Order: sequence, then structure tokens, then C-alpha cells
Amino acid sequence: MWELLKALVRNWPIVIIGALVTTGTGLAAATADGVYFTRTELMFLAPTSTANPNALRTQSEDLIITAGLVAKRVTGPDAPTKFASPDVTLVGLGMREGWSLRVPDIGGQWASNFATQRLFLDVVAPSEQAVQQQQRAIIDEVTHELDALQREWGVDPVNTVSVIAAPESTVIHYVDGNRSRALAMTALLGLGATVAVVVLREYVARRGRDDIH
Repeated sequence: MWELLKALVRNWPIVIIGALVTTGTGLAAATADGVYFTRTELMFLAPTSTANPNALRTQSEDLIITAGLVAKRVTGPDAPTKFASPDVTLVGLGMREGWSLRVPDIGGQWASNFATQRLFLDVVAPSEQAVQQQQRAIIDEVTHELDALQREWGVDPVNTVSVIAAPESTVIHYVDGNRSRALAMTALLGLGATVAVVVLREYVARRGRDDIH
């Protein structure tokens, strides 16, 4: 520890630069505005019949496949990101603006298991109005792609699958960071980075002196 303290004193310009960068980053993190976030579940419902009068209780692999196909048509050909839990949100990933649409995968990080005919629609944006607009646009696109897909398959109207949003009334959450934690973590990371740079510089300088001798 004593050697480290002497190294920090010898490399005081690096320490000052590290302190300034850490302070600026900490202030930016502590004063950053929060974001608005909502998660909507889009339920794919089988057509009702005498045998299956309750569409909400009817589950099948065909409905799960249909939900996955519709999500792929909306999001594009890129492979979805694999998470350890389906409860991961865009806010938890650090996104401040964007959306995602996916079939919840309950299989964990290493295996896939799609067990329900629903889609998770996550929207995050700087304002509540932007969240609502993006959510409505994605839901309309999901409905359009489902109708187009069934027309392409030649599904009889009496057998068409429908989709509903749950909850119907959007619940939008305002998510704000913990300022004290942000400052503490920024200070810890800044200190660690500064010490690492000083140690690396001391190591390079010592190797250079050893090579000369």
C-alpha cells in the first residue's frame, strides 16, 4: 500500500485527470433525467368454439409458433438476444429509448423454452407521450402482420387467430436512477481505473529501466 501511495504521488497528473473525469462522470450520472417505461403482453387467442369457449384458456403449440412468426416479421431477421430470465427489461439493460418484441423464453440462458402464446412488448422513451405513440404503433403493426400472415396461409375467417393487449389500459412507469448509488459506483470505477493506469505506467517504466541495465 505504501508503494502504491508513492506511485500515485509520482504520477500526480494522472491522478488529477482521473479525479476530474470521475467528477464529471459522477455529476452527469447523478443529474441524468429518468425515463418512461411500459411492458405490454400481447395475447394470441385461438378461435372460440363449442369445445373451446374460452379463448384465454386455450393453449397450443401452433399459437406459440404463430406468435413467434409475427414477432419475427415485426422485428426483422436478426436473432433475438438471449437472456437468463424473461423478466429482463430494457431499463434493466440500460436503454433510454427503444422497444423490443419477443416471445418470453423461460428456458434460462443456455436452453430455449417457449411455453406461452404471448409476446412481451417493452417500450422505453424520454417522455410518456413518446412511449404511448410507440406502443400503439407496434401493436397496430403486430395486428397487421398477424392478419397478413393468416391471409397468406389461406386461413378461413372462422378459424382466424386474434391478438389482444393486456392490460388494455397502459401503465407507464417513470424510472429514475438512485443518485447516491450512481455517485458511489462512479467514484469506485474512477478510482479503480486511475489506480490501474498508474500501476501499468509504473510497470512499463520499471521494465524499461530493467532493459537498460
